[in-house]
Amino acid sequence: MISKKTPSYTVIKDTREQDGWFFTSYDRCEGMEVNTLHTGDYTLKGFEDVVCVERKASVSEIATNLGKKKKAFYNEMERMRDFNFRYLLLEFSALDVIDYPLSLLDEGDRELYDLYKSGEIELPNFKRFKIVEQTKISGKYLIKSLMELSIRYDINVMFCGNKNGAFLICNSLFKRLNELFHER
Repeated sequence: MISKKTPSYTVIKDTREQDGWFFTSYDRCEGMEVNTLHTGDYTLKGFEDVVCVERKASVSEIATNLGKKKKAFYNEMERMRDFNFRYLLLEFSALDVIDYPLSLLDEGDRELYDLYKSGEIELPNFKRFKIVEQTKISGKYLIKSLMELSIRYDINVMFCGNKNGAFLICNSLFKRLNELFHER
C-alpha cells in the first residue's frame, strides 16, 4: 500500500544533456539538480544506481546512435543493464522511425521527392533532400535495432510522440517509481 505521505523527489539531469527537460517544483517533485551521470540523462536523487532514463530528441539522433556511433551507444546500453529501471524515451513516434529518412521531410517536400523519384522533376538543391538521398540507414533497420535493444538489454523503449509527451511520461514514471520506492 502506498503511504499518503510519500516523500517528494528530486530529478537529477546529466551535465552533458543538451536542450532537455526542465523539472520544476510541482506536486511531489521538488525540482531538478544538474550533476554528472555515468550513464543516462536523468535519474532520481537517492536512486541514481537504480533508475536510468536516456532521452533521444530526434530520429536523426537515434539513427546516428545506431549507425556512426553504434559502438559507444551499445556500450551505454550495456551499462544500463546495471539499473533495475531503465528507459529509452524517444521524442518522436514509431511511424517517424518506420518512415525514416522520408520522415525528415514535410508534406510538401515529400510530394517533390515523389515527383523526383518518378522522374518527373529534378531534385531541388536543398540540404534536406541531400540528407535523405545520402542516408544509408532505413526505418526498417532502426525499428529492428530498437526492438533488439529492448529485448537484449531489457530496456523500456517508449515512443512518446514529441518533447512534451516524453517529458510528461518521464515525470509520471518518476512519480510512480518514487511511490514504489517509498511503499511501507
